Amino acid sequence: MAWKPEPRPTWVDAVNALGANLGDDGRSLVPLDATDLLAAAQRNTGLDDYGDPGFRVGLTKLLDALESEARLTLMGRILARADLQRILQNRLGMIAAFAAHPEISRERVEAPIFITGLGRTGTTLLHELLSHDPANRVPMQWELMYSVPPPETATYASDPRIEQVRREITVMDEADPAFPAMHELAADVPTECIYIFAHEFMSDMWVGKFNIQSYAMWNGTTDRAPAYAWHRKTLQLLQSRHPGCWVLKAPSHLSQLPALFAEYPDARVVMTHRDPVRVLGSLGSLMATLQRMRSDHVDYAKRIAEMAKAEGILEHGPCEEGWPGGYCAYITDPNGHSVEISYNQEAGYNALFNPVCDLDALKNTYKDGDELWNS
Repeated sequence: MAWKPEPRPTWVDAVNALGANLGDDGRSLVPLDATDLLAAAQRNTGLDDYGDPGFRVGLTKLLDALESEARLTLMGRILARADLQRILQNRLGMIAAFAAHPEISRERVEAPIFITGLGRTGTTLLHELLSHDPANRVPMQWELMYSVPPPETATYASDPRIEQVRREITVMDEADPAFPAMHELAADVPTECIYIFAHEFMSDMWVGKFNIQSYAMWNGTTDRAPAYAWHRKTLQLLQSRHPGCWVLKAPSHLSQLPALFAEYPDARVVMTHRDPVRVLGSLGSLMATLQRMRSDHVDYAKRIAEMAKAEGILEHGPCEEGWPGGYCAYITDPNGHSVEISYNQEAGYNALFNPVCDLDALKNTYKDGDELWNS
């Protein structure tokens, strides 16, 4: 399916026109400079300890690529600055929490379940389905964006940060109304580990949002051990007052399984699959839409070619069925028994979790006409 972007909302065009009138696409108005970002984060939080300085390598790579390759509009610069500032401030808060409560580092993360596979193969659907097991613990968008203080069981569903994140997500939804139909992003739904890795600036989150090939190459080849070490620290913090068996997901785990198992030797991994030709079109459309929020220069065909080359997915025959993780098995399974049997055999599930009914309720959320969009 070819990507056919809709006209931008008038207010987004007006913001970008203002940036163009500045003569520098907004660089003077919204700087993306490491020194400025770090200093602003320290002023805003009153904190100055970022922990291990290794994250600065990725930060520098990312900022260089944003300035030299991403061709950002003023809206793009605002969105980039907001992400960067929030993540740096959240990192400062997390390091302060670890220092104030050293017992957090003694939290045990036992036998986490990781869902992975190529993007747009059903990982989000499966993640949300398994979140319905009351024994499971999944990371919600709001707690990965604002992790301090750590969430508490008593107020987990009513935490005021949920509404704060809901307002922020609304800006993205309104910047490109096509985006919500492609991918569910909400404050109180399970989300991806890319938001954890973003705190080490080793994350596919940045690659999805911006056309930054030099950063993508570095990110794909650098040692991910520091990112997975930060991943564990994040889970320890989040479970310290709201425990459970972690179920996590990100397509990017697929290429980093050695690093994943080095950090979590007892991890259990579920891999999803789908016809790779359909993956290309669906993933390409999503990434093109994300990048068009931030730039006027989006080459969809080039993006598809880059993904095909990077993943090598056209070298393999299509496979839509089967367990674990056949995409069409989720959508077309009339009774959900493949999920019920396989999940119980591998992980066991709480008696209150009914995968048959829960899958049936979720299927329509993840099917958009003839095109199966969500990952």
